[in-house]
Amino acid sequence: MNEKDPNLWLQVFDQRSGLLAVFGALGGMVRSATIKTSWREGVRVTFIGSATAFGVGVLSPYLVRPWVGELPAGMSGALGTLCASAFIVGLVAVTMIERFLDDKSQEGDG
Repeated sequence: MNEKDPNLWLQVFDQRSGLLAVFGALGGMVRSATIKTSWREGVRVTFIGSATAFGVGVLSPYLVRPWVGELPAGMSGALGTLCASAFIVGLVAVTMIERFLDDKSQEGDG
């Protein structure tokens, strides 16, 4: 490969994505520790928090806007803001996904 050849894997799995996944996992761990889950449930919650924060990526400041409010201009791309919002996404990801799936199953029942 030469320098002009874009490497898709390196663009997707860069350091920023890794940081967002780590902070999402920390959010999942805090949720798990707060509600005192079993270790298996804790691993599940941590994985879901990490994967969701990684998948959402730099859109996380816009997703947490209902809880955090408007950010000052230029702050949504700052690394600290991205990591903090990835933590919040990891914290609420399992609850949001479970509620979404529960709503879908209730629509089919009734």
